[in-house]
Amino acid sequence: MGANSPSTTQYAHKIIDSLKPLFELLPTQYRSVLKKYSEYILKHRIAIHYATELLPILAALVIIQAERDISHALELSEIRREIDELRREIKKLVSSE
Repeated sequence: MGANSPSTTQYAHKIIDSLKPLFELLPTQYRSVLKKYSEYILKHRIAIHYATELLPILAALVIIQAERDISHALELSEIRREIDELRREIKKLVSSE
């Protein structure tokens, strides 16, 4: 990149800052995912710095990934609830013997 271009770290922070308004428009559970993406962006800042023309696509991928993460979290919560229910049933069976 040219002498007037921001460093990779500066650019990464610029991207993170540009994503904050997007996450503020989304439901609260999506906002918690922003920290993970911020860490990822900083970790891969060099590759991202050289892919600046892909930023609109990256924003779309962030939304898709956030939706997937939320879906998985809901599924895990349901599985945990079912496991707790099974434990209670097992406890009842064992105590009644």
